[in-house]
Amino acid sequence: MAAAVRAASRLPVLRGVPSGHFRSRQLSLNTSSAASTLALKTALSSGPLSPRGASDSRHFTSLSHALQTQCCIASPSILTGQQYRPYSFFTKLTADELWKGVLAETGAGGRKGRGKRSKKKRKKDLNRGQVIGEGHSGYLWPGLNVPLLKNGVVQPISQRSKEEQEKVEANLLQQREEWDRKRKIKVKRERGWSGNTWGGVSLGPPDPDPSGETFEDFDTRILEVRNVFNMTAKEGRKKSVRVLVAVGNGKGAAGFAIGKATERVDAFRKAKNKAVHYLHYIERYEDHTIFHDISLRFKRTHIKMKKQPRGYGLRCHRAIITICRLIGIKDMYAKVSGSVNMVNLTRGLFQGLSRQETHQCLADRKGLHVVEFREECGPLPIVVASPQGALRTDPEPEEEVPDVKLDWEEVQLAQGMKRSVWAGLKRAAT
Repeated sequence: MAAAVRAASRLPVLRGVPSGHFRSRQLSLNTSSAASTLALKTALSSGPLSPRGASDSRHFTSLSHALQTQCCIASPSILTGQQYRPYSFFTKLTADELWKGVLAETGAGGRKGRGKRSKKKRKKDLNRGQVIGEGHSGYLWPGLNVPLLKNGVVQPISQRSKEEQEKVEANLLQQREEWDRKRKIKVKRERGWSGNTWGGVSLGPPDPDPSGETFEDFDTRILEVRNVFNMTAKEGRKKSVRVLVAVGNGKGAAGFAIGKATERVDAFRKAKNKAVHYLHYIERYEDHTIFHDISLRFKRTHIKMKKQPRGYGLRCHRAIITICRLIGIKDMYAKVSGSVNMVNLTRGLFQGLSRQETHQCLADRKGLHVVEFREECGPLPIVVASPQGALRTDPEPEEEVPDVKLDWEEVQLAQGMKRSVWAGLKRAAT
């Protein structure tokens, strides 16, 4: 109102009107400019300006017309706001805590790993595809959906044109349809040993190390995935996932490691990144098989490996086939007896392959030439290694009783016995 009075004092038609004829009314500072103008019109029509004579009515009529056409009362620039603190269930907890309540990951059943797989819900990202500040009106809010500064100047609030807004909405709709289509498509993972197990599935090369070294020529294969539990005093039966993987480049370098985590994906990542730091170099004969037959025992696991000619292939346990392919062994026979614990089998296999003696090491240790008999050469031997030092003149002593562990299956095979001699024996009823 004070602004209106100051503006009215500058009008030429109102200079003769005494200032005492005006009676000010207090207007609310929280009203808008349109409401202030409406209140002023009402005040003028109801007679807040009381003239002394009827001859001055034309001056007040001119004042009302001037205030309505040439003056504008703006809202105050200083606004006071009341502090409002909404306390509710959604403001006291974080998003992760709310999702845990929705997915039923808390409670005694979740801690003990007794949840049903069919009822397990997946966490959804509700902010995916949402841009704060975007709407159907197409307003551009600096700092939300557009950059705050442009050429060093703070951008004002603006609005897109109708064509631009239609284009933005069409792109957003197309992106959401693509997400829905990808969600409906089932990603087929590589088949492992069987259709419903993780054994034999490839995880790709390990992640680069902090120094920047990459392992693109390595491949990772899963050997075993197991759920293990740990009994704690606070949480009770705590579930985690243990993963056994093997890595190799197909050129003799291979290794294995165990990764354990609460989530299966984290266990995969830990295991494959750990295995690349524990590599063994396995010697291969002509890059396709082992140098000699190997028979070993690791705890309760017995492994027997035999050297085979080129083209024989891998006729072994499926875990041994996977590890041999990572190493680069193409032809070998192996048989596992006793315990088939995957961890003991893997450790025993790497222990036996890393301790095999090459032809050159055998020639240096014996001081003699190492020869090999092949079917394509008949009875003629082929020298495969010679000693680097002096050649020994005295012959190799032969033991009277050779210290050789006999295998009953090999004895049966050598004697031509396909079945046991006691197989057809009928025992009398007692």
